Amino acid sequence: MSSPEPGPGMTDAEKTQFVLGVYFRTQAAIEKYLGADGLPAWTDSVAGINSAAMLERIEDPADRARDLLTGLATMLDVYGSDTVRTDEPRSTSLAVRRCGIYDYRERAQAQGVELTLRRPCEYCVDLHHRTADKLGVTVAHELGERSCHWTVQVPEAGPGNDLP
Repeated sequence: MSSPEPGPGMTDAEKTQFVLGVYFRTQAAIEKYLGADGLPAWTDSVAGINSAAMLERIEDPADRARDLLTGLATMLDVYGSDTVRTDEPRSTSLAVRRCGIYDYRERAQAQGVELTLRRPCEYCVDLHHRTADKLGVTVAHELGERSCHWTVQVPEAGPGNDLP
């Protein structure tokens, strides 16, 4: 998947594909470099960065719980995934009916990108559970074939509900 150099004549779609390609190749290189033994520490570090940013950005614990799946939904959207978000008073869920990351990985691999992980879920699931743990948020997931379903429990608003 060769991407053109970013330039002023690029369309928004071309710019998106360029950034996506750089991000994807960087992540693939990190996974290869760290290997299976080193990847959990990397994932924990990224989860720490994500949770710290969320704690600064979102004060209310219920809003943080709801926002946990927003980043995942946004990334999946960039990859052209088929998702449905459902918000209830005490939970929020994300149904991924088709994960576009799989399609992108196959195209990238066909273009010579070396993939370390068998499935993108190996990184994604660990990252989101670690981020949730750092936020004191309860998250559950179910994996399918190129699909998944996530549910986050939303705490009741109230005093003392600031941080785990």
